[in-house]
Amino acid sequence: MADSDEEPDYMSEEFLSSCVKDVRPGLVFKQSTKRQFQLEEQHRSANEKMRKLNKPVKVLEAEKREEGLSTAITSQNKGFAMLQKMGYNPGKGLGKTEEGRVEPVAVEVKVDRAGLGREAAVKDILKRKMTMLQNRIASQSNSTSVAEFRNRKKDEAVQKLVHADLRKSQRMCKVLDEEKNILEPAESWFWPEVIKEPTSDEDEEETEEKEELLEPGEQLELITDYLRQVHFYCCWCATKFEDNQDLTSNCPGATRDDH
Repeated sequence: MADSDEEPDYMSEEFLSSCVKDVRPGLVFKQSTKRQFQLEEQHRSANEKMRKLNKPVKVLEAEKREEGLSTAITSQNKGFAMLQKMGYNPGKGLGKTEEGRVEPVAVEVKVDRAGLGREAAVKDILKRKMTMLQNRIASQSNSTSVAEFRNRKKDEAVQKLVHADLRKSQRMCKVLDEEKNILEPAESWFWPEVIKEPTSDEDEEETEEKEELLEPGEQLELITDYLRQVHFYCCWCATKFEDNQDLTSNCPGATRDDH
């Protein structure tokens, strides 16, 4: 047979490209549907422009605050004029020898609703936590501390009381934090543990975190200090006091033995 009478190669790229049509989902073929799609797209773009123009009040306040703090005061400012009269020169330190502060004290804006003393209490607890971990590592290097550790673990009755007090303190810490709109605990173990199904990728991270975890007695000491400093609460008195003076006057102490 002649070449012109041969059947076409149905698997060839040329034949397939001539037959394939773009039938991907989402494409618009009707004119009315296409017009509706264009109108929706214009509506979305218009809304996006309006959102950029009409920013929330908090965003505008943050931008204005940042703009004001990043701009140096001019000589027309009354406070700046008083400093110049007393001998201050811009760019030089305060004092007779010009060795004092050059830049003004930085402004730290508080945007959450937690108490003013919470941040200082959290820093203090974090510092004490690191000290406890360092002391434990140093004590484990001594042969005598191993025997003391084993003897302490034998006292199961004391450990049960410590675990019970810790669980009670964790529950109250979560309740009192949520009353102040605190969404995250200062330490992950300050609130009751939420059991999650571990994935294969998180197994190594969890083992590393468990190695650095404090003993229950150390955790109870830190969470007790947090409750007393931030919320004026004693878990053994089961009372939330009015202020620090009320707490120190009416609470026997910060341990079970004091009660």
